[in-house]
Amino acid sequence: MKQAILFTAFIAVFHAGHACAYPATHKRFPKGIYNDTTSAGMAATTQILSAIINVVGLQPNFELKQAKVLNIEASVSHRKRYILYNPDFITRINNVTKDKWAAIALVAHEVGHHLNGHTIRKGGSTPQLELEADEFAGFVLRKLGASLKQAQEVMKYIAGTQTSKTHPGRSSRMLAIQQGWDKAADIRGTDAVAKNIPSAVTDNADN
Repeated sequence: MKQAILFTAFIAVFHAGHACAYPATHKRFPKGIYNDTTSAGMAATTQILSAIINVVGLQPNFELKQAKVLNIEASVSHRKRYILYNPDFITRINNVTKDKWAAIALVAHEVGHHLNGHTIRKGGSTPQLELEADEFAGFVLRKLGASLKQAQEVMKYIAGTQTSKTHPGRSSRMLAIQQGWDKAADIRGTDAVAKNIPSAVTDNADN
């Protein structure tokens, strides 16, 4: 679901469409906050993706890739599915939330776009599509062991309060996450899956 605010130079000419989790960086989101610990966690993003895929029982057919995007997005190029991310954005969100679940929620949201078929649709992002991806993220985060508060926390920093043409407001997004979280009622095996999330990503977490 392409948006004008994203830098699209990375995307090939045969780009089939993509979905961005967030329309812009929210005003409460600080800029230029970095540290070595969270930067080191970028090497573990593939393991985050693997943990998410494992919990829904699918074969991993996504590629996680750094790119010149504003934040993070799901993309299809040359019939291959990508999750493109800006490492500076992930580092900042890790720092401001001081919780491992923020980055996991971001990746899970983008996986939700792919699995719901949003990246092969025409017409761009809509609030309804974003809510579907949010619900998926809530489901996955509970399966991975996140509390409802932990699953919703990232929205306090990246979601605006008002609904736009492309994205729902914060309260609607948090409700969608709760709906997904509630659906994941059977959390047997959560601890085993959660252990697969690398410590490099969780160094700033204090659950």
